[in-house]
Amino acid sequence: MAAVAVETIAAAALRARLRSHGRVAVRVQANGWDMLAGRVDGAAVEGRMWESPLGLTARILDVEVGRVELDLAAALQQQRIALRNVPLGAARVVFSGPDFGAFLQHPLVRAAAARAVQGLPFTFDREVLVLPPSISSVSGSSSGAGGGAGGAVLFSGVLPATQQRYQLTMRPERGGRAVTVTAVPVGAAAAAAPATAGLAARAGAAETAAVAAAAAAAVAGSLGSSGRGSGGSTATATATATAGAPLAPPAAGLSAASAGSVSAAGSSSSLASSSTDGASDPVSMVVSAELSRWFSRLMVDLQGAELAFEGLSISPAAAVAARDNAGVGGGGGGGAGGRGGGGGGVRLAARDAAEAWIDLRLKATVRDFPPLNLQF
Repeated sequence: MAAVAVETIAAAALRARLRSHGRVAVRVQANGWDMLAGRVDGAAVEGRMWESPLGLTARILDVEVGRVELDLAAALQQQRIALRNVPLGAARVVFSGPDFGAFLQHPLVRAAAARAVQGLPFTFDREVLVLPPSISSVSGSSSGAGGGAGGAVLFSGVLPATQQRYQLTMRPERGGRAVTVTAVPVGAAAAAAPATAGLAARAGAAETAAVAAAAAAAVAGSLGSSGRGSGGSTATATATATAGAPLAPPAAGLSAASAGSVSAAGSSSSLASSSTDGASDPVSMVVSAELSRWFSRLMVDLQGAELAFEGLSISPAAAVAARDNAGVGGGGGGGAGGRGGGGGGVRLAARDAAEAWIDLRLKATVRDFPPLNLQF
C-alpha cells in the first residue's frame, strides 16, 4: 500500500509539471519496511504524448532505474532529497519528426551543441523529416558496412563560424549503437568549397591522408574569422571512416573537445539532392565526422540525472503505436499499466502509413536527485 501511495503522489506531481500529456504512470518496487529505511529496489516512469513546459514533446517516454537509497537524515534535517548511492538505469524516448525538431531546439540540447564541431557551435533547424527503412532504401541509402538498422532522418543546420548551411542526413549504424551524419553544403557558400572538394571519393589511402591534411587547413582558414586564435589547445582526433581512411584531425587552435573517434562518417550517400562530391569537400567531411561523433556521444544533464546516448533506430510509426497500444491493453509491455494514477489515457496513432518515428535509447545515471523545480 505504501508503494501505491508513493506512485500516485509521484504521478500527480509529474502531471502537474507537464504542459500536456496523454498518459502518466509511476511504478515503485519496494515493501513498506524498505521504504521506511529509505530503500527502493527500482522505480519506473511512463509517459505518452508528453509536452514539457519548455516545449519538449515525445510520443513515448519511459525511464527505469534500479536500486535507490535515500538519505533520510538529509531529508528530515535539510528538507532536501539526497541519495546514498548512484542509481543506474535506462530511458527510451520515441520522437516523431516534429518531436525531434523540438528536441534539437531545446535549451539543454542547444547548450550541448555549443561545442559540437571541433569545439564550435552548430545551430540546428527545427524542420525534420523521418524516413522509414523501406523509403530510405528506395531513395538509395544503405545501412553501410557497420550494419545499421535502416531509415534516415533529414534535417539541416548552420555552422555559425563559417555561415555555411548544411543539409544533414542521419542514419543508424552498427545495429543502431551509433549514427552517421552526412553534411552536404547548400546555398551560395557551397560554391566557394575548397579546391580539394571531391578528392576523398576518388582517392586511395595515401591520397586520402593528403585530403585529411587539406581539410584541417581548410577548417583553420574557414574558422579564422571566428576569433579563435592559434594559441588554444590542439587535439588530434582518431576518427576513421568505415572504409578505414583517416578523417581530418582538428585544426590547430581548435578546442580539445574535438578529440575522440567517429565510425562510418561520410560512408553513406546523402538523401539530399546535392551531389556526392558536395558532401566530400574537406570542410564538409569534418562537419560530418564531428556531428556523427556528437550525436553518438550525446549526453544531457538534468541537473544531476545524466542521460547518455546508447542507441537509435527508426521504425514505421504505425508498427510502434500498435505494439505500445497492445501492451497497454493486455496489461504487459505498457510499463506501469493501471498503477501510479495514470495507466489509461490516450492511445498512440500514426499520422499516416508513411510516417516513421525515431526510437532513442539512453543510459541513465542519477548522481543527484534533480530539483523539483527543474526546467525541462
